[in-house]
Amino acid sequence: MKTKIRPLRALEKRYSPVRCKGGFTLVELVVVVAIVAILAAVATPAYINYVNRTRQGEAVGMLLTARLEQEEFFADNGHYASTIQCLPSFVPSGNTGQACLANCTGCATASTVKYYSFSVPQPPSATYYQIAAARAVGSTVDRLTISARTDTPAVLNPSALKYSVFKWLFQ
Repeated sequence: MKTKIRPLRALEKRYSPVRCKGGFTLVELVVVVAIVAILAAVATPAYINYVNRTRQGEAVGMLLTARLEQEEFFADNGHYASTIQCLPSFVPSGNTGQACLANCTGCATASTVKYYSFSVPQPPSATYYQIAAARAVGSTVDRLTISARTDTPAVLNPSALKYSVFKWLFQ
């Protein structure tokens, strides 16, 4: 006589309504959150450094423009501009700006354009001028300068653009 072999009840697949519902376990959720946190910790400094370098590139372009305008000012007037707002790209809008550009008197000593403050830090001589750009980056200052003797702007504080998650969290 043959007997039918029946599987053990413990090995039978039982589907309860709770197991059929889709969802996440707490462990899966913690793993996903940890992965997202690691990616954010890596991506945030890279993005902030990218933004800072882009802004510094805009400042370099403005300094090169200021250098050309300073040379044009010298060709027209026989001396370099004593304030940054005597140059066309740095003139404030409105009637005050037009008067400042026309006679170069009563002009402010600094002008803020594209996140940076531009100025002529020392009175220019007959053969020399210097133009500076500065921007606060956290607790440091990103400074660039260009002068009559340089062709490209010099970065005075290269460490200002470095971003640290540690500094961001604890300072």
